[in-house]
Amino acid sequence: MYLYIRYMESSRKTAFISQKKTKNGYILKFNTDKTYEMPVAILTSDILQFQSALTFSGKLIDLEKNLSTEYIKDTLFADYVKTLEDKHANDIELLRLSGSEEVSSKLSPLIQLISDKELKYEEQLKVVKADNANQIKLILKEKAKLEEDALAAKQEVEERLQKDIKLLRKQISEKDAEVQSLSKSEALVREQCHAESERLIKVIEQKNTSSLEALRESFLTTMKLKEDSLEQREARILQKEQELQTTIHRNASSSFRGQDGEMQFEQLAEKTMKWKLINTSKIPRSCDYSSEIHGSPVFFEVKNYTEPIGSSQVSKFLRDMKEHPEVIAGVFVSWHSRIVGKDHTMPVSIEWIHDSQCAIYIQPLKDLEINSTLTLIDQIIKITGTYKKLIMSTGDISESIILQPRIDKARVYIEQYISEASLLMKNVINDKKKHLKIVEESYSGTIASLKRQGESIGTVMSILTGEYVEDTTIDPTLITESEPTKPKKTAKKN
Repeated sequence: MYLYIRYMESSRKTAFISQKKTKNGYILKFNTDKTYEMPVAILTSDILQFQSALTFSGKLIDLEKNLSTEYIKDTLFADYVKTLEDKHANDIELLRLSGSEEVSSKLSPLIQLISDKELKYEEQLKVVKADNANQIKLILKEKAKLEEDALAAKQEVEERLQKDIKLLRKQISEKDAEVQSLSKSEALVREQCHAESERLIKVIEQKNTSSLEALRESFLTTMKLKEDSLEQREARILQKEQELQTTIHRNASSSFRGQDGEMQFEQLAEKTMKWKLINTSKIPRSCDYSSEIHGSPVFFEVKNYTEPIGSSQVSKFLRDMKEHPEVIAGVFVSWHSRIVGKDHTMPVSIEWIHDSQCAIYIQPLKDLEINSTLTLIDQIIKITGTYKKLIMSTGDISESIILQPRIDKARVYIEQYISEASLLMKNVINDKKKHLKIVEESYSGTIASLKRQGESIGTVMSILTGEYVEDTTIDPTLITESEPTKPKKTAKKN
């Protein structure tokens, strides 16, 4: 809505001029005096606030028109209103009287009924009180009888206790006599024990002299062995640091890392399974390695990635296999990461490709038991070779139709065998981790025990050599206001 204001000389003309509809609202035109200035609040208000102001102004104009009507009501109709009020007061009084009479007529039978009920309840209460009085009398009689029985029982118990006390006193006097006789014999035994203990102390002191010399020699030998062990350990740590530095340097380059992974797998295959792997990485579309296993050609693709291996690498592997149909099996090995598109819960999985070729996927090899995994690959290659020979031996169509169900059934059992072997390897790895944890915990406990024994031997040696000093230092963190702690004693060597 838009507002259009035109200033006029006369204030008695009609303010509204016209109203015009537009696309977004209405345009309103009004007349005002020339001297009139629009309030700032009206000029800065939004549409809703301005509409509210116009509505409120309309109501003020209506109230101004009705002022004369209100005056007529207050003067002309005042008597009529007073007459109506008197009439209404009389009607209200009549209604009150008739209502009170009606209520009293209805309440009288209720009051009579309540009084009858009260009389009935009083009679019942008297009967109940009489019954209770009789029961109380019977209870008092029983109480008196029970008190008499309790008194008689108390007297009987006191007599029995007096007899027992006399018997116990007699036994105590007899025991006192026995104790006196035993104390005399105990003095003789104590003297004999004292003499025997002095003799044993002399023998122990003689033995301790030789034991201390042997203990000193053992301590010195132990310290020498410990120093030698520390030197060997430092040498091993230094060698390990050098190996780690070399590994870190080579891992920084993806090409070096890939070469290390391929070389490591080649060495493991030759050492564990006696496979002779031929490096074919320079030959286009021939994977990384090839080998002759159980008389059949096999391809190997080895990846040493730190990130998941993408599907493009798998596609290249399958392409190389397709271009070499004479290869019966291909092994795709990932050292440290999983293979995208393969079930990561199955460390070893197979895929039958191009009708007669078998693709074997290992992910990741570092988390598996190497010997078992390579043995499993060897068995799969052997089965695949037998499967390939069986397919090649079927010359005619009828023989192929007969052998095809057997081959399909054998595939199912091979896949089931691979799944079970994968789960078994995972369980073996988990069991290995558990056993290693148990061994490490036991080793840590043994080392801690040996350390405590070494500290004990050091304390004994410091005591024997006179170098032992009590540590009277108090840890301020252990002191509390309510319960102060005692100083801890430890052995020190000067």
